[in-house]
Amino acid sequence: MTSQNDSKATLFLIEDDQADVFLVKRALAKHGGNIALVNARDGAEALEMLRGGEIERPFVILSDLNMPGMSGYEFLDEIRADAALRDSIIFVISSSNLAEDVNLAYQHFASGYIVKEMEPAKMARSMQLLFDFCEIIRLPS
Repeated sequence: MTSQNDSKATLFLIEDDQADVFLVKRALAKHGGNIALVNARDGAEALEMLRGGEIERPFVILSDLNMPGMSGYEFLDEIRADAALRDSIIFVISSSNLAEDVNLAYQHFASGYIVKEMEPAKMARSMQLLFDFCEIIRLPS
């Protein structure tokens, strides 16, 4: 990532399904680039890591919606209510392609919505776009 301070971007993945974590890790390894990956298993753990300073800026968050404990929607609400974190870039990733789920994510101020695709080529393309975004966009510091 070449941001305002030329530091490496972090992709903070909030996902409880280890198979999905593996898929993102594999896609990132194929991508190469200058992105670190950090994983939390749910929204509560993610908030603890963010508020505890374990994740340094710049970062992009990729959050599942359906997780045990705190849902992705609740996580979005917590982040947007936190003055120190509200400007975070948060993409939702979900197996749901239902319009009501997509709309609800944006109502909770998601920055984008990615569908977990069954076709490997489509999922690889989605991940490639996300990784490119992390490397190209100037992120809050």
